[in-house]
Amino acid sequence: MKTITVLNTKGKRQKLEVASIEVPLDGGRYLRIAFPPGDMGDLAIEAHADQGLPVMLMQPGAANLATIHVLSVAETPAEVHDLELTIQKELAKGEKAGLPSKAKLRRWIEAALGADAEITVRFVGEVESRALNMEFRQKDYATNVLSFPYAEEPLVVGDLVICWPVVVREAQEQGKSLEAHAAHMLVHGALHLQGWDHENEEDAEEMESLEREILSSLGYPDPYAA
Repeated sequence: MKTITVLNTKGKRQKLEVASIEVPLDGGRYLRIAFPPGDMGDLAIEAHADQGLPVMLMQPGAANLATIHVLSVAETPAEVHDLELTIQKELAKGEKAGLPSKAKLRRWIEAALGADAEITVRFVGEVESRALNMEFRQKDYATNVLSFPYAEEPLVVGDLVICWPVVVREAQEQGKSLEAHAAHMLVHGALHLQGWDHENEEDAEEMESLEREILSSLGYPDPYAA
């Protein structure tokens, strides 16, 4: 047992009697700092995994001082923007299967935001989607997502109309999970609300690259992979 000094979150010092300190890491790994009896050295540092032998062991022995250098790369945390999210569902009873939760919708849209936003997501059937697509785009068919941007500054304000039966059918036809395809549609639509477009090849490549990056950060595969 050794007496060590620890600092709490407020920087206040506190002395503790301990035999070892164990710090959990990811992937089932942990770092153990042990204070063995004097005849075994003053300090032992071990890095372990759940399986196999220790991957690191350090015992300074009789040395009066051991210096350990820990190098790490600090990642800049992703900026989080406020999102006021409204969900509307205008679907027949048999069309609601597999709808994502509001928490998932929020997570997907927030990942695509570059500013605070007020967004309404409306899930509709093919009749409403076709009518809206005809009225605003002069295209006579139901489509997966329609974006209606109203403002980009100081808030991103707009509506996303998702034709859920089309999204479900596309996921099946393209061999994708429904969740991954739905996430793609929400990210795609949220980018449209912020001025992104794919009217020409250069813009399409830039937008698709950003979609890949956002979806990868969410844990989903490349939606444009062959």
